[in-house]
Amino acid sequence: MKKISILIVNDHPIVREGLTQVLDRFEDVHILASTASHYQIKDLVQRLQPEVLLLDLQSMASIYQMAAEAQATKPDMHLILSSSLPLPEYQRLAERIGARALISAFEAPDQIHSCLHAVMEGGTWFQANNPIRGLVQKHREGVNGRLEHPLSPREVDVLCCVAQAMTAKEIATDLQISVKTVDRHKANIMNKLNMRSQIELARYAIRNGFVEV
Repeated sequence: MKKISILIVNDHPIVREGLTQVLDRFEDVHILASTASHYQIKDLVQRLQPEVLLLDLQSMASIYQMAAEAQATKPDMHLILSSSLPLPEYQRLAERIGARALISAFEAPDQIHSCLHAVMEGGTWFQANNPIRGLVQKHREGVNGRLEHPLSPREVDVLCCVAQAMTAKEIATDLQISVKTVDRHKANIMNKLNMRSQIELARYAIRNGFVEV
């Protein structure tokens, strides 16, 4: 059986490890490497020669340059972008830099697997209208009234977004607040829960049922 070789680049540890574990379960998928360092993409592509580069959209400070260098290094490689929120504007960006697909980092394993095969067969896979915002909002409303915790309803909103690996800008857009307000809520949450990092917050949210995995 020929396996699809994949290089995963994502600077969110939980998301990166989750994608690696999920995809590694499929017999026809081979994870060559999983890394947080997008600065090594060109060298990794040259050394590993992956068929697919699964690249996190939010982790890239200069995604155009990185994508271009990776594709120039291996022109027949397929580029797939992942995002916590695959919004329409991200689809346009993905298409402009030559990506064959845009997926949610929290998509069901079978869907991601289907995306890989669609791309390998020469197709594309864009789900910019995926109702992930509605799903996150629905779950947030549920935990706001269900769990006992020291957080305010708005802090729960922010915590759920953090656990979904959303950036401060995405959270601000989703909740219609400023980025500074998002940062202040994060600081308050960490203080109340006695935690020091977003990774700890995400683990807390998953362990206590704030988000589903």
